[in-house]
Amino acid sequence: MRLHALLVGLAVIVGVAVAVYFESGRLQAPGTPESAIGTTLLEDAVREIEAGTQASPLIGEQPRRGQPTVTFLAKAEGTDVPRIVSDVTGWGERADGSFDYNVGRMTRVGQTRWYSLETKVEPYARIDYLIAYGGSDYRLDPHNPRKVQRVGGPASEVVLPGYIPPQEFVDPPVQPAGIITETVLASRAIGDSRRVIVYTPPGYETGGRYPLAVFHDGALVVNSGEAPRVLDWLISHNAIEPIVAVFVDPKSRTDDLRRGAPMRAFVAGELLSWVAAHYSVTADAAARAIIGVSAGARAALDTASALDAFDRIGLLIPALEEAGIEDIPRRGGRHLRVSIVAAHYDSLNLGSARAAQITLSDRGHKVDFVEVPEGHSTATWRTHLRTVLISLFGK
Repeated sequence: MRLHALLVGLAVIVGVAVAVYFESGRLQAPGTPESAIGTTLLEDAVREIEAGTQASPLIGEQPRRGQPTVTFLAKAEGTDVPRIVSDVTGWGERADGSFDYNVGRMTRVGQTRWYSLETKVEPYARIDYLIAYGGSDYRLDPHNPRKVQRVGGPASEVVLPGYIPPQEFVDPPVQPAGIITETVLASRAIGDSRRVIVYTPPGYETGGRYPLAVFHDGALVVNSGEAPRVLDWLISHNAIEPIVAVFVDPKSRTDDLRRGAPMRAFVAGELLSWVAAHYSVTADAAARAIIGVSAGARAALDTASALDAFDRIGLLIPALEEAGIEDIPRRGGRHLRVSIVAAHYDSLNLGSARAAQITLSDRGHKVDFVEVPEGHSTATWRTHLRTVLISLFGK
């Protein structure tokens, strides 16, 4: 079981930083061992947080070598010791679906009712986190104004000074924008129907033969991911060629996105036939991509591996399985072009993403692999959707 050994052997390499600081309300102790920082500086920080003159968490200075420190602070309620559940400390979820409720446990700050947790992070990290009280009480950090949307609700967010947000979300939406249409397609393969959303680029012409991208988790990618906005910006800035994008919704992510699901035949057969009959798109698999997020990435890899309808694959924070990776075909008559964005703090899935990169490369395919200092979250794949689109459709 070569792949199993590879998955077990892959590990996240974490650097070690040696100093943190407190300046203008931030932790500082140059040359001081981390264990010797003491409680006084943290008590000062707590007083500033309570006075509203300091936000949480505290971000340490970038050392010459290694990683800066982030110090989370939370006030206890009742007898529960708060915990920090986050991308970098872990959300507590185990591979078998159970949870570890000791993850992110904090240490009391002196004799106060406040608790702290220090952790090292990558210099350009973007971290989602919540404060946990007990087993099911998860809250935003009331002293951090930054928030981000996750599946299931908002989370607090911390970004390191080196983090750069994507320009397509900084700039106002591009005008003119692409056109969005929506329909419901009946499927014999599935024995049911699925909602389909279609994006045509600004200046779309019916006589063209546009490259095609098919996305799993359609409405999620369109709405939460703002994919049309990303496409408009990339096309208007000549970062990618104009494409037609089709977003297909699952009814059950468990059923529709599993390996060998009927959705595979629907997407590669019935959906592509319908798109070809109604839109000016290429018939060349080498110019068609299938793209998925998390479990949707598993379905995308499964479809492209089993059928020859797509030779471009986009995998965003992929939640892959060993069997699906083993299914990847050798190059032969097909040359797959694959873009993978993996999250450095996605402990459950990072190993399989790295294994997919190695397997695809070993079998002769072209792979662009980017590992970002973030976690398995909506904001991560939304931010890096541009990376996959440029990799697959860049000029």
